[in-house]
Amino acid sequence: MSRWGEPIPAAWWLDAGELENRGLKRCELCGQLLPLTVSRCRRRQCPGYAETWARDTMRKIRENLRAYEGLVCMCTLTAPGVDAGLPWDRENCTHGSEVKCGRDYGCKVLPAAAALWNEKSRGYWRELNRVCKLRADRAVKRLGHEYKGGLLMYEWELQKRGVWHLHFAVGMETAVERLWAFEYVKAMRELGASKLFGFVDAKPLHSPQPAEKAAGYLSKYLAKWNEDGSFEVTETVKAAGRSLLNYVSRGLTAKSGVTMRVLRQVRIAWAWREGLLPDDVLDPFELLFALCLLEQWSGSTRGP
Repeated sequence: MSRWGEPIPAAWWLDAGELENRGLKRCELCGQLLPLTVSRCRRRQCPGYAETWARDTMRKIRENLRAYEGLVCMCTLTAPGVDAGLPWDRENCTHGSEVKCGRDYGCKVLPAAAALWNEKSRGYWRELNRVCKLRADRAVKRLGHEYKGGLLMYEWELQKRGVWHLHFAVGMETAVERLWAFEYVKAMRELGASKLFGFVDAKPLHSPQPAEKAAGYLSKYLAKWNEDGSFEVTETVKAAGRSLLNYVSRGLTAKSGVTMRVLRQVRIAWAWREGLLPDDVLDPFELLFALCLLEQWSGSTRGP
């Protein structure tokens, strides 16, 4: 890699003819290798697909939270600070040496420290989430309930200082769900520092909100509408080094039927309906399901 987390075009020494002999081609926009049978690059960081990926993910968030049909709570788990090993890169600061670094000045974490945190944070989060869920499940069971909770979804966001932090949604519709959520966040506040995380924002637990509002809150970290009506993806989408940005629980996707694969099929079904693709582009059952979803959403969207 030329720089940490930045992919370089694979097999750059092979020309188009040699790649074709191997059943491959190169994406014209990002330079990554693709099978000849693939129509387009589907990498999140590819300039030609980033907007489509963001739109699909925003739709996935909205439809799955809508399927929950209840109040939810959005909490935030941040990366650690200077004391935990993420020092500021003073050499690239734009303010004077007498001014304390902060996000208001556009300061960045030292690249080596940020790269190490960004690489390890997924493992830290996996272990923290497992232990917090276990504690919350046990707390609920002690009160006589067999309920086992879990996050509705979570999403990574790239902070301006150059490190990832996390937003997660928990269900708050029923009393047992609220109990589980409070115990889960309580455990996270107690254990977060031991797993090298920073601040846990627990204030939203006291003011749950409709799922639609939470969906909009999560979506703004992926893309935004400019004043001129154009659509722009954020640095979170374009950043490399994070394979999974958004997670939705299997319980929600089973209820809504909306996954990234299904959303791609809906776009294909739209193109087929417009006569842009051949009849055998999808399996007949998958095509029928995609067309049903397309009709269901056609009244509230301008395009697939």
